[in-house]
Amino acid sequence: MRRALQILASVALAGCGSATSTTGGPNGPTPQPGPSTPGVPAPAGGGITYGAVRDAGYALERHDSLTIQLPGGASQQQLIDRTAYLRVAIAPDTAGYVATIVLDSIQAAVGGVPAVPDSVIPARGTRWTASLTREGRLSALKADRSTTLGDQLGSNLRSFFPNLPPGGVKAGMEWTDTTEVPIRADAFDATERSFTSYRATESDDPRAKKAIKLESTGSYQRRGKGTQYDQQLEMTASGTRTAVHYLNPDGTLASARGSDAGDLTITIPAVGQSVPVKQAGTFSIILLRPPKR
Repeated sequence: MRRALQILASVALAGCGSATSTTGGPNGPTPQPGPSTPGVPAPAGGGITYGAVRDAGYALERHDSLTIQLPGGASQQQLIDRTAYLRVAIAPDTAGYVATIVLDSIQAAVGGVPAVPDSVIPARGTRWTASLTREGRLSALKADRSTTLGDQLGSNLRSFFPNLPPGGVKAGMEWTDTTEVPIRADAFDATERSFTSYRATESDDPRAKKAIKLESTGSYQRRGKGTQYDQQLEMTASGTRTAVHYLNPDGTLASARGSDAGDLTITIPAVGQSVPVKQAGTFSIILLRPPKR
C-alpha cells in the first residue's frame, strides 16, 4: 500500500504540471506583446489567418502550483517552474500547413531547486509536428522523442495556435469553439475535450498597434491511461482556462498570457488507490525573434 501511495504522489508531482498552460507566479507582472511585423495587411475581404513562417523564436514560461491530497488528511504542496526557448515554423502542405516546434533549451525547477542536467539535456532538440489549417485547427502534436520535461511541455504548445473563425479574424468578432484531440500528458496518453469562447478587439498595447487582441475563456476535460513503475494508472482532469493572445496582421503570434485551474485525480485501479490534486497555473509566450520570410 505504501509503495502505491509513493507512485501516486510522484506521478502527481511530475504529471499534473502539464494539465494546463506560464510566467512567474499568478501575481507576477503582465507580459507585454512582442514586436509585430509591419507592412503586412490582412487578406483582402477577409480576416487574419495563419500563414507560412520560418524560424520564429519564442520564450514559453510556465508556473504551476499543486496541492496533493494524501490519504489520512495530509496534503503536499509543490511549485513547478519551466522556461522553454522554442523555434516555430509553418510550412505549406497539400492539406494546408505543417507546424513544427523545436525545443532549443529549457530551464526547470521544482520548489526552487533546479532540475538536474540528466533530465534537461535529453529534452533539448525535441521536435513536435502537426498539421495546421489557416484558421488554427491543429492536429495532435507528435514528438520525435519522449522525455520527462519534453512530455510536460508538449501539451502546452497548443497555446501557440488559438482557433480562429472561418475566413479569419477581425476586431469585433465573437465565436465559440469545441475541440477534442489526443494528447500526451506526461505518463498518460489522454484525450482532451475543450470548449472555448473568443472575443476579438483592437490591440490595446502601443507596441503592437496593428495586432488583434484575442480574449478567451473556456473549460476542459481530460481522461487517459498510462504506466509508471510497472503499474497501470488512470487519470481524469477538468478545469477552466482564460487567455489573451495578440495576433499580428501576418498571422504570427506576438505574445500570449493566460491562467488555468482544475482538479486532477490519478488512480491505480489494481489497488483501488487514488490521489486528488488541485492545480493552478499561469503561462506566457513572448516573441523573441521575428520569423524569416
